[in-house]
Amino acid sequence: MTSIWQLKVEGTLQECAAHLKYLSGSAERLAQVFPLSSATLETLNDETVTVLDQFVYRFTKLQDALGTRLFPALINLIRDDGEIRPFVDILNQLEKLGIVKSVEGWQVLRTLRSNLAHEYPDSLGQRGVTLNALFIQWIQLADMFHAAKEYYDNTLRPLYSDPQTRLS
Repeated sequence: MTSIWQLKVEGTLQECAAHLKYLSGSAERLAQVFPLSSATLETLNDETVTVLDQFVYRFTKLQDALGTRLFPALINLIRDDGEIRPFVDILNQLEKLGIVKSVEGWQVLRTLRSNLAHEYPDSLGQRGVTLNALFIQWIQLADMFHAAKEYYDNTLRPLYSDPQTRLS
């Protein structure tokens, strides 16, 4: 019998894969404009701004899906107790499993995202610094997705597929 947590994990993995596809594509298209400065941010053409917006949007969507749906569902699938845990506890357990390389790394990505959400027109220099950092570090988010997917595919899915070894 498939558990609700397994369905949540599988659905969120599909969602994350779609976000990652577009995030990777936009990063590839933006490679030639980085690093950004205040001056380059002011002179970007409309097409590049659109791709940059897609990059930030897909990063945000991927981080949201990982943090609010995939990671908690994975931990609930592992623990199978339905207990609500503080997110930092979830991150710590995922770090122990090797899915998240470091809790601090997640928090850095979260801070970068937060900085972008609170942009001000007179702070182009800070926006450029934040976008440059995000462009360098977004791959960490992709690595977390791949590690979570691999852990699910190789460790958890077989437990639910084989009735002899199914978690109870």
